[in-house]
Amino acid sequence: MMWCGINLHWAYTDLLSYIKFKVSCPHVAKDILHDAFIRYTVSASPHKEEEPHAYMRSIARNLIVDAYHNSQRFLSLEADIGLNREWLDAPALSVEQLNDIRQRLEMIQQILEQLPPRCRQVFWMYRVEGYTHPEIAVKLGISKNMVERHVMRAILDLSGARELISE
Repeated sequence: MMWCGINLHWAYTDLLSYIKFKVSCPHVAKDILHDAFIRYTVSASPHKEEEPHAYMRSIARNLIVDAYHNSQRFLSLEADIGLNREWLDAPALSVEQLNDIRQRLEMIQQILEQLPPRCRQVFWMYRVEGYTHPEIAVKLGISKNMVERHVMRAILDLSGARELISE
């Protein structure tokens, strides 16, 4: 069965198997395949008509890379804090512990607010939004070296705060 020049049997067997092999999760693989169909549909590339299967495979490959980058950017709560079943059954945090956490977060927020605006913007783009140094450099019109300096300054300021917090 064909759809927009794509053999659906090929897409749901060969291409899906390739994606599953790369991402190791059948659910993510199906999401990537469906996203590839959408991108293929909206694409206006001339290569789409010449070699539809090769073009579809390259879209899938790019989506696999995007999925990998997203998985590196965000950690699940379980992975981040080593959450296990015993932790869920543990009693809630005390008022003192919650106040301590709130104070630490406020200190971090103050440090970030004291950074120069461009430094804070670069750090936010890098650590929160997940942009790479070259991407930030292009978006902000600054050198990659300057991006690295901004990130290092923010990290050093926050590291200094970590030492103060742990005392």
